[in-house]
Amino acid sequence: MNLQATIDFDLRRFFRWWSKELSYWIPAPVLALLSDRSGYLIFAETPAGMTATFRRALDPDQPPVFSKTLNRDNPDAYRELLALQPELQKADTLLRLEASQGLTKTIYLPLAAQENLAQVVGFELDRYTPFKADAVYFANLPLGKTDSGQLRVQLVLTPRPVLDRLLEQLQSWGVQPSGVDYAEALPAEGITADYNLLPERFQPRGNRLSQSLHWLLNGLFALLLLAATIWPVWREGEAVERLKASIKTLEKETRLIEGQQQEIEAVRSKTQRLIDLKTQTPSLIEVLNELSKLLKDDTWLTHFQYTDKHLQVQGQSPAASALIGILEASPYFANVAFVSPLTQDKNTGRERFQISMDVAAVAETEPSEAADTAEETDTDANPADDNGSGTANE
Repeated sequence: MNLQATIDFDLRRFFRWWSKELSYWIPAPVLALLSDRSGYLIFAETPAGMTATFRRALDPDQPPVFSKTLNRDNPDAYRELLALQPELQKADTLLRLEASQGLTKTIYLPLAAQENLAQVVGFELDRYTPFKADAVYFANLPLGKTDSGQLRVQLVLTPRPVLDRLLEQLQSWGVQPSGVDYAEALPAEGITADYNLLPERFQPRGNRLSQSLHWLLNGLFALLLLAATIWPVWREGEAVERLKASIKTLEKETRLIEGQQQEIEAVRSKTQRLIDLKTQTPSLIEVLNELSKLLKDDTWLTHFQYTDKHLQVQGQSPAASALIGILEASPYFANVAFVSPLTQDKNTGRERFQISMDVAAVAETEPSEAADTAEETDTDANPADDNGSGTANE
């Protein structure tokens, strides 16, 4: 890849191409309003006379509107044609040379010749053709660079007498062509070539003000068309930016809500842990109530310590050794054991004890089980009443 290579850019050819491509997107009625031309009238010499072909557009795929052969000896031939076709007055007039009236050839030149291509071709013309530069009208069409670094050029020429005669014929009818091309040197993509064999002295002098106004109007229309194309896209872009801003705001609110939900979830988890802890551990009142039920009236406590599901009690009892079995039988207590040996109190005669045990939660009785228990109690009570009543009756 050669980074030092120069980039050739022909601004005039670019705008010609750009205008042509843009015209494909414009409807034909609108394009006709913008253009000051009704079409293209192409003159070509044939054995029968001078043929005039009218086309709406420079497109070889579209058939011509009409084609008529004019008599060379009739000085009013063109005026009669205008009388039949008034729209030809606004047509762009071209002269097309037939195959026998010109010559085309592809030549190769050094790249340095590109800056003064016309002068170089004119100087070297007799090397590539049997004509000298002052005997022909010629044009050159650059075709690009070759792989070997040479400039490829298409040379088109016609003898001066041939073109002068044809131009004089047209001038006798009052026709002033705006361009001359060669039928054997037309580009593949269109009818008109990117060159002009018309001598400078025959080129029409247009109204600069009219042409400037025409191009100004076309430029304004192109700007309006461009604005009409870009404006909706710009509006959509603004709408997208607004949506992005809204999404950012919603994302901030969403993150705030998620943070609050996490805090709520943390509080709920702590609360649930406290509830589970309370459910798994009996309350102090329940433990005291259970001890009051299990211990007889001749047994009392002098010390009570309840910490983290573990209970340690001290006291006196006539039969302290029996307390281990009594406490183990309770669903509230497990791992019941003496912490120290039993001793005798001389004043009371009772045994001093120190017992430790684990405290466990007791599942609450289901309503159905309580109901069944109540029914069993009632059943046990009824037979006694029945028996008593029977005895009384007897």
